Amino acid sequence: MKLNMKKAAALLLAGSMVAAYAVPAAAETEEKVVTAAMDQAWDTMMPLNTTSNYTRFICDQIYDRLTQTNADGTIEGRLAQSWTVNDASDAVTFKLHEDAVWSDGEPVTAEDVVFSYQMYSDPSVEAKSRYHLEYIAGVDESGAELSEDSIEVTADSEYEVTFKLKEAMYPDTFLQDIDTVFIIPKHVFEGKTAEEINAPDLWANPVGSGPFIYDSEINGERMEFTKNENYYLGAPNIDRLIIRVVPSANVLSGLMNGELDMIGFGSVLTDDWETAKSQDNLVTESIPTTSYSTLIFNTQKEYLTQEVRQALNMAINRDVLVNGLLMGEGTPIMTPIAPVSPYYNDKVQVQYDPEKAKEMLAEAGFPAGQTLKFFISSGSSITERCAALIVQDFANVGVNVEIEQMDFATLMSRMLDGEHDLGIIGSGGTLDPSESREMIYPGSSVNFCQLQDTELSDLIDKGNAELTFEARKPYFDEYQEKVVEKAAMGYLYTKNLLTAYNKSMKNLNVADFNGLNWSSWEWDKE
Repeated sequence: MKLNMKKAAALLLAGSMVAAYAVPAAAETEEKVVTAAMDQAWDTMMPLNTTSNYTRFICDQIYDRLTQTNADGTIEGRLAQSWTVNDASDAVTFKLHEDAVWSDGEPVTAEDVVFSYQMYSDPSVEAKSRYHLEYIAGVDESGAELSEDSIEVTADSEYEVTFKLKEAMYPDTFLQDIDTVFIIPKHVFEGKTAEEINAPDLWANPVGSGPFIYDSEINGERMEFTKNENYYLGAPNIDRLIIRVVPSANVLSGLMNGELDMIGFGSVLTDDWETAKSQDNLVTESIPTTSYSTLIFNTQKEYLTQEVRQALNMAINRDVLVNGLLMGEGTPIMTPIAPVSPYYNDKVQVQYDPEKAKEMLAEAGFPAGQTLKFFISSGSSITERCAALIVQDFANVGVNVEIEQMDFATLMSRMLDGEHDLGIIGSGGTLDPSESREMIYPGSSVNFCQLQDTELSDLIDKGNAELTFEARKPYFDEYQEKVVEKAAMGYLYTKNLLTAYNKSMKNLNVADFNGLNWSSWEWDKE
């Protein structure tokens, strides 16, 4: 059959137009990109040298850890497929996933785990989070090795590793304590000097085994990742993850206009919460947590005696803080153990009595002309407002305070050096009451209150030596009572996690985020 040339040309043109506009296959393969916000930047790319949960959010995409903790306090394996505790409850053996690989293709083995813990415990290596190793045999109370490679972490086989503990203890306390210890590739770092390890170069293009692979960054602003197709728990559902640093005042607008898909670490401002809840494109959740804020007292200042600290603690109107700052989305506290914890001692009542505080200050001989230096981090409006309210409370009992703002890294450094009188620090807390030990033990790198005796940490250690909840709780009840008496810190409130995410996001268990459990390989986006 002959075909008219004009008709043939028309058919060819029509066919090309169909080809140009009918592209369902391309649409199906469109890259899934998720943009998550956090309101402060990471402080390092060296996962062992941080106490910042913002940095841990970054590191959790690149690296793995043996375990992670759920919002209800249960512990699940990550790199560890399973674990067993010996009959004496002083050793834990982990069986690793055998199909885990580093992003350069090398297998992850028990030797990597041993090497990582040796690196964390090496005092010549900069490791602010070394204290998480404190329960392992062969290290001191700060987590530093007693001699070269003395930490008792042993590879039993290619995929089994045993941790010997200093003494019998409740295993969940140990498991929660190591759930932010990231596993580092031995083949990348072996043979490097401490000077090389402490420098940023080796960490600039990280080799990890986590759900995402580092791609690029604009320092202090954003970091981008591509999915790890070979992730042993399953390749992520999203192709690219972007983590952006967004001032807390701008987070909600970014969620509303679609520039942001979710909050990775942080919270919607309480002032924005009602607006957030009214947005048709957002899912909002208010979740009671173990996260708390605390006022640090420098216990080594001669004018901040225990009696003075008790008086100042009593002068703080915590109800005003919760209602004024958190819009009621939180709970006043006097200890680091949150009401949601099974270890909470409800006999410890919140104290507020400014008149009695005045009397106690006079009896303690607090210098009338003394002005207290109050260190707070910059960039957080809620911290600034909290500090202002505390300053007013202290003025009401005749104590002058001068606020000094600085970035978070500087804040931690100067408080560790003891330059402050007062400071504000937040913590994610845990359901296990041992979490607070790190902030009150004399050898800890986060002992901002400069406490030099072990009265409080001894009670925690006694509780940890017991192997059942029923046997542990009396020690932690006493601990909470002693915390109020000692007044090394003025615990202020727990705050609900106020989070929001786009309705297109799926498989987010945001309650776990506060426990630093993101499970980002499970996230999806429609």
